[in-house]
Amino acid sequence: MKINSIISKLSDFLQSSEMFARPSQQIPGKWDLYEYYTENESDLKHVKEEFLNSENLFWNMEFLDDEKYMADSNLSLTIISSIEKGTWSISKNFITLEHPEDSKKNVEFQFAIEKENLKILKKDTLGKIDFFGFFRRRNSQ
Repeated sequence: MKINSIISKLSDFLQSSEMFARPSQQIPGKWDLYEYYTENESDLKHVKEEFLNSENLFWNMEFLDDEKYMADSNLSLTIISSIEKGTWSISKNFITLEHPEDSKKNVEFQFAIEKENLKILKKDTLGKIDFFGFFRRRNSQ
């Protein structure tokens, strides 16, 4: 059942009509992670918003208009350990978070934006999900 759910979400993600709708204008802003999936060996791990809140876990990102980004997280995930600040660039439906000093630490995600939600997906070379995260745009206050 969980596999069907993630396949359905992946399918929706890949078919998103907003994926190609001027993403460089939709990306800037502050984004807060509220749900994610990771896969190791044969286990798909789904972390929901309730768990993130109860454990005070977070990953917040801010994308600026000048193509710089800043990120802050207390999650213990290898995929995001080098993502702190740098520049971002977009090519089609991929966003690359570029490390300021070491291009080997650049991370490329497939992404979509839908109804003020940012979805990012990173798979390994075998097609397993390294990270599939859902971010909510933070309201300016």
